[in-house]
Amino acid sequence: MRRKDLRSIGIILVVMAFVCISGGVTVSYLDNSVEFQAPSVILGDESAGITISTVDNEGPDGLSSGADDQGSDDETDKDDDSDKDNDSDDTSDDKDSGKDSDSDKGNSSSGSSGNSGGNSSSGGSSSSGGNSASGSSSTGSGSSSGSSSGSSGSSSGSSSSSSSGSTSGESSTTPTPTIEETNNALRNSIQSTYNITIKYGSETSGYSVGGMSTEVITDASKIQTALYDLQSTIALYPKGMWLEMKNSGFPLTIYLITKYSTSNVTGVTETYSNRVNISVAINFPFGETFNHEVFHYFENYITMFKGGNFNNWSSLNPSGFTYGSINSSLSYSKTYSADSYFVNDYAQTQASEDRASTFEYMMFTNKASCLNNSKPVWQKAKYMADQLDYYFNSVSPNVTEYWERHL
Repeated sequence: MRRKDLRSIGIILVVMAFVCISGGVTVSYLDNSVEFQAPSVILGDESAGITISTVDNEGPDGLSSGADDQGSDDETDKDDDSDKDNDSDDTSDDKDSGKDSDSDKGNSSSGSSGNSGGNSSSGGSSSSGGNSASGSSSTGSGSSSGSSSGSSGSSSGSSSSSSSGSTSGESSTTPTPTIEETNNALRNSIQSTYNITIKYGSETSGYSVGGMSTEVITDASKIQTALYDLQSTIALYPKGMWLEMKNSGFPLTIYLITKYSTSNVTGVTETYSNRVNISVAINFPFGETFNHEVFHYFENYITMFKGGNFNNWSSLNPSGFTYGSINSSLSYSKTYSADSYFVNDYAQTQASEDRASTFEYMMFTNKASCLNNSKPVWQKAKYMADQLDYYFNSVSPNVTEYWERHL
């Protein structure tokens, strides 16, 4: 997660109150953030955890997110426990631990283009890390590639002698689909390809998360842009990962919204025992937010469904370091030192945010020097990549995934 600026004491009190009420909320403000964490809250038989991401102005210049090249330098990530509709009805048992090296991989470097943004741990990643430069909201581009213009196949002068007796000489034309029809077809294509559920427009009406209300996207062209951004970003991942998680009873629903009532929040991840909801505010760089939030999803799958853990993570930090004590001299976004231990200040707030923020950098189009071989951040990135290789059947050590290009 990232944030534009430090939140006031009033916000801190509100967050603390929300934690007391909901019981299992992690609120993060990217870089220089303040964070409170409580145990997971049990909703019926479902355990929910929330991560909230906000925009931050920090991040290295010249880096951009993989699929969606927006020059934003802010990362945003969020967690929320509000109930969401369970979009996936297909849950089956876990796959066995044996790895399948030939399972399909959706590594598509082609999905990434991108303006390297000013300080942005961009990389199609992160919502929690949607480091958006200067906090300016930017709607992810990427719609150009898929605008659908209905083909008009009029056969001029051709006589249509249909059995119904239409007069000859009438031209037959195929109606051009409306933008709403095009959007729905695109949504359906992404859903069927990646085994996820996508909601937008009126389908998100009344949606609230982490104590925040949200604004519905009413402009069909903006919905289309967001769908193309999602399509190009998700294509950077092996397709089988999404099916594995769905078949294990941990399906994903993505909520596309305009913004949250808290203006600098860019994305939120809600984790339940039987599903995950990720919401993304399209007013910020899409790829950064999505990639950041997605690693929260991956990590929860590993720990909740595969019996994995990240117990050795602290050994990768400097001696005596404690999460929550921010030391900007250790942050790459502040020093641009290849020897930095953290990609940004937000990564110092909590171990899970350290990993999600690092993953954002792994997904950047361009390589940050902190990912140079054997450097502290490189060691963290390698550790994370090894975990993904080990716990996902559809990720193979024999294939260089998109997030492994810089390793």
